Amino acid sequence: MAQLPPGIRFITSFSRDQWYRAFIFSLTFLLYASFHLSRKPISIVKGELHKHCASQVELDSYKEYAAQIQPVKKPFNASQCGWEPFDKSNYKQLLGALDYSFLCAYAVGMYLSGLIGERLPIRYYLTGGMLASGLFTAMFGLGYFYNVHNLWFYIMAQIANGLVQTTGWPSVVTCIGNWFGKGRRGLIMGVWNSHTSVGNILGSLIAAYWVSTCWGLSFVVPGVIVAVMGVVCFLFLIERECFPGTQPWRAHMAQAVPKLSFFPEYLVEKSLCAFKELILAESLRLKEPSKVIQSNFA
Repeated sequence: MAQLPPGIRFITSFSRDQWYRAFIFSLTFLLYASFHLSRKPISIVKGELHKHCASQVELDSYKEYAAQIQPVKKPFNASQCGWEPFDKSNYKQLLGALDYSFLCAYAVGMYLSGLIGERLPIRYYLTGGMLASGLFTAMFGLGYFYNVHNLWFYIMAQIANGLVQTTGWPSVVTCIGNWFGKGRRGLIMGVWNSHTSVGNILGSLIAAYWVSTCWGLSFVVPGVIVAVMGVVCFLFLIERECFPGTQPWRAHMAQAVPKLSFFPEYLVEKSLCAFKELILAESLRLKEPSKVIQSNFA
């Protein structure tokens, strides 16, 4: 009988649960990397929003020269010092307002996000946050295409984006915790946390590609990427490791406790998963108490 190819033997050497863990690890890695990807464009585009103006002597010389030649129609988005309203002398304060409006909204939203996220299914909560983040990231770039020069338009886009971006961290950390538990937490989180660097690198590359020609795309493209990843999250994210046994346990418990059917499904699933883990831990303790004690202090 012919042996299985090496690739197939490699695939079958891992259990289904191990493949699910690897998939969730990769998926949450990409999901949060896309959040960081959408935060990077503002730091790249600042140089285009305000360009270094020429000195007054150079401007006077240019005006004298321009008066002697045939005038050329100026593009709608062209400015001697960048993009209005960031072409003023107080451009540092205006660009700083974009930063602290995002950061303040993110700080406040992180507190609220933790409270709200505990009461909602992770998959729905994270999907909604990613779709909204994609919308508000692209909204900043649409100011270029629609010739928007109102400072409050860009500040509100930053505030809204800061609020919805807080849905990311609590959701992905909870999901990783559900799947990997306490075992090897340092190794798992150390490798997984590199998504911040990966997202920042990709965001810088994407924003830099369009910053000199059409800086609006530096925001629209990352916004589209985040929104697409939100759809991927809705289609594929699995919140907890014990999902394969959820339905049988739910049916069994619903028969034993009829009132269970009145509770929301996601609350029932969380309770049943915790109940199942408790029973498994107790059965392991009775069979091999020494190993259970060691695992609790690992």
